[in-house]
Amino acid sequence: MGYSRTMTRRMFAGLGVVPAALALAAGVGTSGGAQGTGTIRGVVTMAAPPPPATLAVTADQAVCGDRVPDETIVADAAGHVANAVVRLTGVPWPAARPAPHIDNAGCLFVPRVQIAPTRSQVLVTSQDDTLHSTHTYDDRNRTGFNIAMPFPGLEINRPLRRPGVVRVECDSHGWMRGWIVVSNDRGAVSGLDGAFALEGVPAGTHELTIWHERLGAAPRTVTVRPGETTEVAIVLERS
Repeated sequence: MGYSRTMTRRMFAGLGVVPAALALAAGVGTSGGAQGTGTIRGVVTMAAPPPPATLAVTADQAVCGDRVPDETIVADAAGHVANAVVRLTGVPWPAARPAPHIDNAGCLFVPRVQIAPTRSQVLVTSQDDTLHSTHTYDDRNRTGFNIAMPFPGLEINRPLRRPGVVRVECDSHGWMRGWIVVSNDRGAVSGLDGAFALEGVPAGTHELTIWHERLGAAPRTVTVRPGETTEVAIVLERS
């Protein structure tokens, strides 16, 4: 004979163990949510990092200067790589989601790389006293939106409707490039020290996928335990 949740509560109430007993009866843990959660922390590196480089400015030198940093691969002398996107396959975003923002600043897109939930709104702004266009292309090379930014201080919102890698370009300044990884899966971007963190990850075994605009790495499998931090080392290679 089966017991309803109400009958189970009454049975355990007499023993004074309602919270723990109900958690066990429901097949869930009591620490960190339904199954417990942990944290994934990692560092992204590469062998033989390239030295810092610059790109020639071919228009609006009065505003943009003569050269800008080449941000295709941003890595320090020790090989720590920035701008790598690490995603948790099949793990959705929490309620507090990142708010994507593309800024035209110093004739570069800032940030160069970001991850955003599908169907979020991206805020496009500019700090430069020159005409920029923020022109996005999806992974089919179709235009998502193309916004003229003729003066600093302008703010425009546009939706990111479908998952995939979005390329951002400026039609007026060919060296400007940015990327938005639009994803249903939770993710993070490595910083200048190569570090990234994913918190509140459900306990269990997960697959990490890694994206970089020039470098590559195979997916990684990690196991997260409730209340613990799992350390991951990711090495990127030239694709």
